[in-house]
Amino acid sequence: MKKTTFNQSGWQNTLFWGILFMLSGSFAIGQTISGKVTTGQGESLPGVSIVIKGTTKGTTTDKDGNYSIEARKAQTLIFSFVGYELQEITISDQKSIDVTLKSATANLEEVVVTGVFDKRTALESSIAISKLDSKTIAKLAPNSAADLLSFTPGVFVNSALGEINNTVYSRGVNANQFGPSGVNGYYYVSLMEDGLPVTNLTSGTVVADRFYRADATLANLEVVRGGSAAIASNNAPGGIFNYISNTGFRPVNEIAYKVGLEGDGINLFNRLDANFGGKLGKNGWYYNVGGFYRHAEGQRSPGYAQNKGGQIKANLVKKLANGGMWKIYAKILDDRNGIPQNLPAQNYDNPTIVNGFSNTFSYMLPAGGSVQPLWNTADSYTFDPSKLIHSQDKVLGTELNLNLKNGWTISNNIRGSLKGIEQDLTIMATPTPLTSVLTYALMGMVGPGTFSFKDRATGQELAAVSADFSRGPSFTVTKNNLPGQDIVPNGLLYNFTNYAKAHLSEVIDQITVNKKVGKHSLTAGSYLAFTNFITDVAGTANSTLRPIQNLAAPLDITWTSPAGVVQKVTNAQGYARLSGGGLAFRSADVKQNQVAFFFNDGYQPTEKLNIDLGLRIENISVKGGNQIGVPTPTGATGGLDGDLKTLYDNSYFVKGTTVNYNSKLNLFSYSGGINYLLNRGNSIYARFSNSQKAPDYGFYNDSFTNPTASPEVKAQTITQFELGYKFKGKKASGSVIPFYSNLSDIPVTTFAQDTDGSGYYTPVVYNSIRTLGLETEININFTKNFSLNANATYQDGVATVWQNWLVGANGKTDDKIANFNGNRAVNIPKLMANITPMFTFSKGFVMLNYKYMGARPANIANVFDLPGFGQLNLSAGYDLTKKLSLTANINNLANSTGVMNWMATSQFALVDSFNHNSFTPERRQTAPNSIFQILPVQPRAYFLTLRYKF
Repeated sequence: MKKTTFNQSGWQNTLFWGILFMLSGSFAIGQTISGKVTTGQGESLPGVSIVIKGTTKGTTTDKDGNYSIEARKAQTLIFSFVGYELQEITISDQKSIDVTLKSATANLEEVVVTGVFDKRTALESSIAISKLDSKTIAKLAPNSAADLLSFTPGVFVNSALGEINNTVYSRGVNANQFGPSGVNGYYYVSLMEDGLPVTNLTSGTVVADRFYRADATLANLEVVRGGSAAIASNNAPGGIFNYISNTGFRPVNEIAYKVGLEGDGINLFNRLDANFGGKLGKNGWYYNVGGFYRHAEGQRSPGYAQNKGGQIKANLVKKLANGGMWKIYAKILDDRNGIPQNLPAQNYDNPTIVNGFSNTFSYMLPAGGSVQPLWNTADSYTFDPSKLIHSQDKVLGTELNLNLKNGWTISNNIRGSLKGIEQDLTIMATPTPLTSVLTYALMGMVGPGTFSFKDRATGQELAAVSADFSRGPSFTVTKNNLPGQDIVPNGLLYNFTNYAKAHLSEVIDQITVNKKVGKHSLTAGSYLAFTNFITDVAGTANSTLRPIQNLAAPLDITWTSPAGVVQKVTNAQGYARLSGGGLAFRSADVKQNQVAFFFNDGYQPTEKLNIDLGLRIENISVKGGNQIGVPTPTGATGGLDGDLKTLYDNSYFVKGTTVNYNSKLNLFSYSGGINYLLNRGNSIYARFSNSQKAPDYGFYNDSFTNPTASPEVKAQTITQFELGYKFKGKKASGSVIPFYSNLSDIPVTTFAQDTDGSGYYTPVVYNSIRTLGLETEININFTKNFSLNANATYQDGVATVWQNWLVGANGKTDDKIANFNGNRAVNIPKLMANITPMFTFSKGFVMLNYKYMGARPANIANVFDLPGFGQLNLSAGYDLTKKLSLTANINNLANSTGVMNWMATSQFALVDSFNHNSFTPERRQTAPNSIFQILPVQPRAYFLTLRYKF
């Protein structure tokens, strides 16, 4: 009995201690871990995500940075917040864990917010994303906001025009196929400011970067190529470029003065940037305010400033309970920017600026107002090149982020804006001979007699020409004291101008709702955009002839008939054919409404595996009308002034027929990605996307000009696939990403000139492009003081289906369609590369940057290639004190003249200058040494920046 009793007692004791042990484990499972999350400066961080590793269980910090979560011993808590490094802490016996998050540096370990639907690091995301932070941006001297994107693999950037009107695309999803002279802005990509597109409507006049400037308020830049852009952005499947502004959560208090010499050390540059932010009282409010003012003569100064103006931005942020946030923000932009002229060049095999011309000279027209009649004798406008492109933007918006109970989050970002555009542009600066009939025809002065060309300031006659029409047009130069005759014998510089005035009102609203259900993170949202765009007037104004020299003024031209009647061809400012030039003025009123719904399921079946499946349904309606101006000849009555001896006012435009359109397109896009973490520092992913893109407003503006022949409106289809490997280690990080893209139903139309001299667009044809490529990127920290960032992109772009209109003489009778199937796609370089070594020391740094742009076809006929070239930039900085630093930059150190764009010769017809795809091998063979035009990269520039941090 004793033995049995002893065994029972032992069994009972064993059971008791076992139950107690299990209960202690149960208590551990249910124990509460609490604490506070702060920054390195000791400030509390609201909204920090805290997740138990390997589960979907989590919480967020409240407005004071406090949190609590049920967890057990040996589990790992992951703390993450945008702009800060991830931190993992394994639970032992502690019940209170306070955490200090370190500010993140630009690497793959950062949490990203662009192109994803929940907070993840780049290593965990099935997208290709790159980042630039404010510290890196401060070391550079970019020509524009777009220029920052050139440091990203797979992104083509043409920023040769300067601060605005840049061209950007990624992975062969190409914006350069069909715009006149190859410039069509951000056609397939979205330029975003704090998560919303800068503008929802784009065209040749409304280019997104006219309304965005990077300044001291920029915190970081996130760039997504392809992939999830199909469902995460507005009608922009090629990529998302999100410029994220400072808030007071991470205070930046600094002022910077930048002085420089552009145009290879000739033209003065001045700019002042400032940003201030921090806490506002003790009620959870934070503020940030900043902006810039800049006055610069430009890379090629015409005698007046090329960039002048600035902006101010501000936001107020309120911390809400459970990590929520309410932000109110505003911006006022008022800026004027010039666009440098293409330069005359020869030698198609190696385009070279014509002797006597320079990459630092400007061939824009001089300052001075010229009154232009329009619509009727009572209406007019004043054309003055020194007014430049005037862009204005007034923005007011609010963003609300709520973290609700049971894992629900909701965010709403709504913004209203009023935008204004007025542009006075010199369109073309090209040499033309006095012996060519085209020289006189463009100015409306073809006829027998004698032409006299005088300096308007001195009255000196510089050239005289005798015109004989007895056996066809024949022009004989009888006097020539013009400068620049060694450049183009018997030559003058021809210009014509463009004027436009428009305004745009817009409201954009994006709502996103997220709910975590088990291992799924479900996101649903809507995107609404309502735009009204009114063009008061847009068109060509007039033409001028000038001596071939820098800063030349238009000549005074008279025409003496065989009967001895002297007629003035130009007005007091040297402009001919006021409001004429043969290319029509127009006005327009259009409303574009966009409604989209999107859904994404982020499924994480295991700790290492993430699967994303998403779709986007979009409806885009465009309703409006183009009112095409009709020229009204009044030569018989002496024009507007009633004087038969003044030819410059014998034609002006009246309002003609309105061509209406009412288009509605329904788009469906979907994308799926899978990401697998091989280990803490390595991951692989794959993503497939099929999306549709509706035409931008420019399509309606160009194509709806004939009331009896309206084109079909259809969406493009873009198919993309990518397979990537990403890695992150102590010394190196990077990625290798092969990709494929296919564009179909690309609308192409050609600008042409009719028999009466008016302009028209050919019927639209639809084409396709396929691109295969490989992106590589690596960041290496060789030592504590020496690092290297490098990326390279190889591409093979082919026009699988391509038809293009070839226009001949004025009129539609000889227009014809040519097939270029199988030719290399326009402006897709085989190779793009970017190499940046940097050496740092205790108080400063030295950094070199080398960019390479490979050769690419100049047009769809593949008549010649724009050659590859390299550009070297140098940066160095030194901390004079703890708060004061000095940075020096030399852009284009070797003064490369790499060609970014070109325009065909106008030897055969004026419109050839707008239609580089109409330039065929036959035309090149006919005039192998003809002068065409090129746009080189910006010439060498020197900058010094003095920065003071408060």
